[in-house]
Parts: sequence; structure tokens; C-alpha cells
Amino acid sequence: MRVAVMYSGGKDSSFTLYDCIKKGFDVRYLVTLVPINPYSYMFHHPNIHLTELHAKSMGIKIIAKETKGEKEAELKDLRNALAGIRDEIDAVVVGGLSSRYQADRFGKVCKELGLRLVAPIWGLEPGKFWRMLLKSGFEVIFSSVSTEGLGKSWLGKKVTKKVLEELEEKGKKYGFDISGEGGDFETLVLDSPVFRKKLIILEARKVWRLDSGVYRITDAVLCDKKRLNELKTEYRKRRKEIKKRLDNFRKLWLESDRAVFAELCFCLCTPQSKATACNRAINRLVLNRVLFEGTAKEIESGLKGVRFRKNKAKWIVMARNLFASKNRFELKKSIREDDILKTREWLVKNIKGMGYKEASHFLRNIGFGRDVAILDRHIMKNLKALGIIKDITKSLTPKRYMEIEKKMKSFSGQIGIPLDELDLLFWAAETGHVFK
Repeated sequence: MRVAVMYSGGKDSSFTLYDCIKKGFDVRYLVTLVPINPYSYMFHHPNIHLTELHAKSMGIKIIAKETKGEKEAELKDLRNALAGIRDEIDAVVVGGLSSRYQADRFGKVCKELGLRLVAPIWGLEPGKFWRMLLKSGFEVIFSSVSTEGLGKSWLGKKVTKKVLEELEEKGKKYGFDISGEGGDFETLVLDSPVFRKKLIILEARKVWRLDSGVYRITDAVLCDKKRLNELKTEYRKRRKEIKKRLDNFRKLWLESDRAVFAELCFCLCTPQSKATACNRAINRLVLNRVLFEGTAKEIESGLKGVRFRKNKAKWIVMARNLFASKNRFELKKSIREDDILKTREWLVKNIKGMGYKEASHFLRNIGFGRDVAILDRHIMKNLKALGIIKDITKSLTPKRYMEIEKKMKSFSGQIGIPLDELDLLFWAAETGHVFK
């Protein structure tokens, strides 16, 4: 049977689409009505623009038509949207468990156009439906709430078995329908068994007014599921090794100012040079005391295997002079543990040769990498492969650096891998080992 599926990107229409594909229906189109009126009687409103990404993820054509969202005028808009494809389909498929209002109106339009109306999940008990949804592998979040019992913290919340149990308890206590069909909440699907790529939210904000709110998503991308699964598998294999390395970084912070300075020098040397070669060179300079007492010329001679060593030797001496005074060497007092982002700005401003990447690298290597990204070519290559960024920028301006860092932070939060661990994971994927 050739069908068009009424699609909003929420749980009901997404599961209905999945059910159609499972049954072997020929899904020709997704049909999305985009209401201008956020209080539309018939059509889903929050984040409706993301249905375009859903359609792309599944490789199904989508027809998106705007509607004013006025009570009966919506039927005319629906009829117009379906009339153009009437000869290509046999039926219209709708979600919905029990809304008689919607069912009657969809039925009326289909009858006028000579089309069948199919409602696969009609009559299912809401709790049973939710469990079917989760068991089938759907990833669902709340995109709006507007009922007593569901506060601001529910916006963007992912539905798990535990969250579902809490929803059921609140439904009983406050008297709302856990299907959401009473307008008490709306949902958004991030992943389903028929998605080829997963929806990753990169930027969103919670908009709350009086007793209701919307999780407004302003930036989202499709992430390659195969690569994402490979990344998660690799993380499970290397997690202990990565955490051990990060523990060592945190221990370095407890060592002397000179030890921390040596790490800063290592990070100054790494641009366009192999990290292993830089590490060997700095270790040699520490052992023969040249790093702390030698001239720029002597340091340059010790930086074997490091590219642009003449400039880097000068930068090391300039940094050393910044922290040395009256036979004392103090660097750690310049690191604000309570504000690492401001510390990074200070490092970039005051240390010659240190950009955002090098400053972030240094802070991560002394145990403060939870809020900063090291955007080197390895990281950028992986982010592009996953679909998080579109291209690799050769020259990163501070503004562009912050934009990509923000995306990487959001991606990190979405997949549950801390930012500093994700960096080492990407490094290991490129080099075969966890280094620094």
C-alpha cells in the first residue's frame, strides 16, 4: 500500500512511521503541517522545523506546508497539502492513541479526497505504548510541557524507563494523560530504528513562561550512526586507560611550578610538530636544566625534532621570564581553578605563541580540561566525519574557535563522554594510543 505519513517528529508519528515500514508499506511521503499559531488544535508546533532533518535521515520525501493553525481553517490547509499527492498514494497514516478530535477531522479530509485513513496505534494504552517505544530503540525527549507536575527541568529531558515511571506517577497525582494528547506535553524523537543518522542537538534553550515552557532547538545536525557506534565501542575499550591518563594530568597540578611550566613548554612546541618528539625534547631540557637556566640558543639546540624551534625557543624564554622573579618561579598562581575560561584568555593574551588550542591543551594536561576543547586537526577531522561540523577551517579565528568548541561540548554532553575524555579518545583513534 502506498502511503503518506502525517509527521511531526514526535513520538506518535515517529512510531507510526516505523510501524508502516515494518509492515512493508510503501512510504512515499512524510507530510508536515507547520502551524504559525503555537496553540494549533491539530498540529504539533515545538521544533517542527527539525522534521526536514528527520526526513533526510530516513531518505523519505517530505512535504512541509505552512498553516495558520486556526481551528477549522487547518482542515483546508491539510486538504491542500494532500490533494497534490492524492494520485500517488492509497492512504494517509496518522499517529494518535485516542484523540477523537484529530481522528474525525483527518477522516473527513481523507474521505473527501478518496483516500483511506490508517491509524496503527489507535486505542493502545499509553503506558503500553511508551514501553513499546522504548523497547524498540527510540530516543525521545520532552520538547514542551504545560501541565502541573511537569516543571522546567522536564524540558529536554530524555525518556528512560525510570523517567517513564516518574511520568506515570505524576500523571496519576496531577490528573494528566501520559500520552500527551491533552496538550500537557509534546515530544521530539532524536533516534529511531529507521533513522540512518541520529539527531544531535548542538544548541537549545529552555523558554519558560508562568507555568509552561518549550525546549527551543536552534542548532541540530545529523550524526553518522555507524561512526557514532564505533566511537562508543572504542570508548568502552579505552575508558579505563583514558581516565588513568587524566588522573595523571591532575596529579601533575600537585607538583612544582617548574613541572607545570615544563608542560606549558611542551604545549608551546606541539603546533605542526609530533607530540612524542616535543615530549622527548622537553624532557631532555628539564634533565639538563637548560629549560630553566639556558639561553634561547641552548634551548633551540635541545628542541631536536621540533619544527620552527628557533621561534619556539624564544617563546619559551619569554614565558619563563613572565613567571620568574627574585629567584622564585611562580606559575600556578596565574591559574584560576574557579574560572578556567578566563585563565585561558589570560594565557592567550600574555604568552607569545600560545593560541586557544595550545592554552586548552596545557589546561587539559594539568587537569582542567572539562570545559575546553583542543581543536587540532585530529579533533576537526573526527568532528567532520561524525557530521558535527561541515568543514575543517584552516585558520581558526577566536570567534570560529568558540563556535566549534561549543558544538563539541554539546556533542560531548549528548553522547555522555566528557570533553577531556572525548579529546583523548579522538587522539587514540588517529594514533592508536592514548598520549597527551
